[in-house]
This record gives sequence, structure tokens and C-alpha cells, in this order.
Amino acid sequence: MKKSVFKKKKHIPSFLVPKLRKRHAPSIYRAHETSWKLFAEGALRNRIFHDEILNRGKKCLACDRRFNNGKAAIFSRIEKHHHCYLRLCLGKILPKESGDIYRQNKNGEFAHVPDCRQCKATNPEYYEGCIKKIFPVHSQCHEDIHEVEKYRFTKLSKKIQTAFQSVMKS
Repeated sequence: MKKSVFKKKKHIPSFLVPKLRKRHAPSIYRAHETSWKLFAEGALRNRIFHDEILNRGKKCLACDRRFNNGKAAIFSRIEKHHHCYLRLCLGKILPKESGDIYRQNKNGEFAHVPDCRQCKATNPEYYEGCIKKIFPVHSQCHEDIHEVEKYRFTKLSKKIQTAFQSVMKS
């Protein structure tokens, strides 16, 4: 059997690539740092939110392959990917001993977890808006998405530098 000389490249849908990098969002939300961090970092440690993200679909949106959920011989780790960081959490902070906490913070992560159960019950439209910002993807696909993000921002940076230099020469 002959191997193809053309290697098929994975196409990452553009909606999965963040338009704003996570590291740039804190300066936008400086006056609302806790509310932003509750969404960007804390919500993924809330059991209700975490489970709902993982149950959003049976396929990875980056590669269109099914998640095997540990039933196959080879287990593909599933990551939770933010395609957008422009969101504030409106919920209250859970007490540290709450059963709704999926996992505790580690290695300098933001310490607080929002009460997503309460938000889902009292503000379901806003809660759905949060859910729509995060997708389950395979671990390798998550890395690939961020490689595309890095490439696009590097390309944009070079384009801006070139434009700036051409203006400065004028």
C-alpha cells in the first residue's frame, strides 16, 4: 500500500481561535478583576459548570472526531477551551467546603469558585452565555488551537509593526 505524499493538515475552525488573548483581558477588566477571574478561571472548577461543558457535545469541534470518554483502549484527554474571555461572572463565591467545587485551586490559580448552580437557576440566560464561551476539545486539539492563535497574533504583530514603521518613515 502506497503512502500519500500529501500530509493532511488539520483545519481548526476560526471561531475556536480566541480573538483576544487571555493575558490581554485583565487590563480590560481591571476594575472588575474578581468577576472576570471568576468566569475565566473559577467557573471551570465549579462541578455544575464543568459537567455541562463536558456534556455539550459528543464530538471535538476542532477535529470532528468523537470523544471516547474512557471507553476506548486509548483515552483522549478532554480539555475545556475558552474561545472568548470577554465575560464577567455575576454569581456569588462558593464557600471552600462546597460540594459544587469540582477541584480545589493549585499552583497560584485564582482561589475562588462561583456559584454556578444559583446563577443557572436565577439567571439562566446569562449562565447560557457563559457556557457558550467554552467548548470541550481533545487535549492535542487544544494545543493546536493555541498554536493557530500564536501564529495569528504573531502575524498581526508583524503587520502592525510594518505599518507603524512605514508611518514613522513618512
